Amino acid sequence: MKKVLAGMAMALALTTLAGQAQAQSASIGARATVQTALTVSAVDSLLFGAAFPNTTRNILPSDAASGSFSLLGAANAEVNLSFTLPANLTFGANTLPVTFGAAAAGYNTANSRAGLTTFDPSVVATTRLNNLSGDLYVYIGGSVSPVAQPAGDYKGSITLAAAYTGN
Repeated sequence: MKKVLAGMAMALALTTLAGQAQAQSASIGARATVQTALTVSAVDSLLFGAAFPNTTRNILPSDAASGSFSLLGAANAEVNLSFTLPANLTFGANTLPVTFGAAAAGYNTANSRAGLTTFDPSVVATTRLNNLSGDLYVYIGGSVSPVAQPAGDYKGSITLAAAYTGN
C-alpha cells in the first residue's frame, strides 16, 4: 500500500510540475503621445460694406473684406472644419438674407488669401494643418442682396468649429 500511495503522490507531483512548466507570460508597453491642443481664433469679421437696394454685394474668400480665422495645432494633423452660418443679418426686427455659395470659404496653410483651397462652408471640410508650424488660416465670404430693407447696420455671427480627426 505504501508503494501505491507513493506512486500516486509521484504522479500528482509530476502532473503539477508539468502544468507549471507550460505556463508562460509576456509584457508589452503602453504608450500615448499627447498632441498640442487645437485652438481657433477669430481674426477679421466678414465686411459687406455699403450694400444698396436691388444690388448684390458679393465678397469672395480671397477678398480683403472676407472674414478670417486662424488655427494652431499639431503639425500636419488632419482637422475637420465646420461652420455655423446665419440665414439673415439683423437690424432690430429687420432681416437681410445672407447666402454662402459652394466656394464661399477657403483655407491656406500660409497666412494669405492668395492661393486658397475653396470649399462649401455648409459642408464639413477636411484638411491638414501646416506640416511644420501647425498653422491653418480659414477665410469666408458671402452675398447680400437688399431689396426693401430699411437703412441700417445689419449684423450676424459666423462660427467656425474645428476638430482633430485622429488621422
